[in-house]
Amino acid sequence: MAVFSLPIPTDTNALLLAAVPILAAAVWYRIQRRRHFNLDAVRGPACSSWLYGNVHEMLAGELGELEREWASQHGDIVRLQAPFNAPVLLVMDPKAVQHVFTYSVDNFHLDRERNFFSEILLGNALPVIDGDKHKRQRKILLPGFSAAEVKSHLGLFTMDAGKLVEKWKRHLDSAKVNSAVINTTSDMTKATLDAIGIVAFDYTFDALDGKENELTKAYQDILFSLFGKPRPQDELFLSIMGFLPASLVRLLLTKGPIPKLQRAQAATKLADGLIERSLRDKQIQASVEHDKSKKDILSLISRAYTSDNDKMRLTDSEMVSTMKTMILAGNDTTSTSLTWALYELAKHPEFQADLRREIHERNTWEPTFKELESMTLLNATVMEVLRMQPSLGTVYRQLVVDEVLPLSTPLKLKNGREISQLPVPSGTKMLVSIEAYNRHSDIWGPDAGEFNPRRWLDANGKLGMKGYSDTMTFGHGARRCLGWRFAVLEIQAFLFQLIGHLEFSPSAGSEKVIRMGGAILTPIVPEEFAKGAQMPLTVGYATMD
Repeated sequence: MAVFSLPIPTDTNALLLAAVPILAAAVWYRIQRRRHFNLDAVRGPACSSWLYGNVHEMLAGELGELEREWASQHGDIVRLQAPFNAPVLLVMDPKAVQHVFTYSVDNFHLDRERNFFSEILLGNALPVIDGDKHKRQRKILLPGFSAAEVKSHLGLFTMDAGKLVEKWKRHLDSAKVNSAVINTTSDMTKATLDAIGIVAFDYTFDALDGKENELTKAYQDILFSLFGKPRPQDELFLSIMGFLPASLVRLLLTKGPIPKLQRAQAATKLADGLIERSLRDKQIQASVEHDKSKKDILSLISRAYTSDNDKMRLTDSEMVSTMKTMILAGNDTTSTSLTWALYELAKHPEFQADLRREIHERNTWEPTFKELESMTLLNATVMEVLRMQPSLGTVYRQLVVDEVLPLSTPLKLKNGREISQLPVPSGTKMLVSIEAYNRHSDIWGPDAGEFNPRRWLDANGKLGMKGYSDTMTFGHGARRCLGWRFAVLEIQAFLFQLIGHLEFSPSAGSEKVIRMGGAILTPIVPEEFAKGAQMPLTVGYATMD
């Protein structure tokens, strides 16, 4: 899961005044470091504010727009400025991105300041921890996300997708129309939340049925409401936090009067209570004790909690944090991918019709795992959506040692000299662009910015390339998304039902949608920003061949 910016508290004067000595020391420290490493030689856009920097310009804009503009002007490594003129590297070079994710992962840690906010939402979970702690927890949880275990969830995904189809059909029937504009992202989020509740810890949200549930309301659009469209002051707040002890930062964030953080803490408290009750349910514990072969997420965590092996035992906080990650990260990223899939298919009706034909040829509404895997156009669609619309467009990293970034193409510096590798000092912060990698013309060709699922097919119409490993959507290496198979199967199952039964086309609202990447990739109608995530599409009955 990505980590995000957060709005600064309204009363900042006292905080800034108290931070003056720290800031003075920081400026001196950075001057000393430049004697050995000077990233000022790297080109980048002009910055009008020494105090605020210009990182916020990219984070608050439409995903990919400034990245592409800056890459064309300055190259695939761009120097941005955090507050106080601190360098931040925007990394878009394919070889450099691969190096960060795959070949030198232990040297690139999570961004310290942004990680504090992830801790509030997720606790001590995989997306928040580094090093040996991450490796240990990942090893414990990995069996529950194996291909064999993920297959067992197909029936549930099919059922929930069918419920979403029936809800939209009822909407059409009650209005006595053949088609209607529906905000697809709202119901999609509810449907995937229902699925994750059952699969993760055997809890029924009934969100799609409109059941009143405090946790459902608490998590509705929470990532966007907390982190969408950050302001210049956000980066300033984060920079000041960088000079404070971790214990003091946590105290300020948990006790400070920050309304949006208070909402996150309330949601976390609700989730903690629900998960703790589920994990300690006697019936669940009994089923685990009688069947050691079960590897669903809840059973796995329960066994790890009672393990006699200290190295394979999860603590109470680790258990709860893992389940919160499943609810928040697992639900939001999958529903986002599905929403953008419908958007892309709505804009490409010919391909949507071909995909629907492939679905109808199966002559079943309950496909097996093998049948889904054999569907060429369905899998090409999923791969292309994940390439074009990565739920996490940008990830944050911070170097913990001096490093050298290899480059795919030479980088031209301010003095005109070209380099094939870039020395980067310890402590440097980076914005690594998954969006840029997934749309890089050196990898995907001149049509890299166009939705074209057939790029995944070879001359014989079969699936080519390596599949989901070709993109950076799920990451790579030791920090690759643990639940990627889970997400892919859920997307396959939902698209099978949705495209098989219904037809999607653009609406006046969807033509205005922009891609906001402040948190996860969120569809926004600019003049209705306050409404949060929206994807209004025209939905109608599909024509059956």
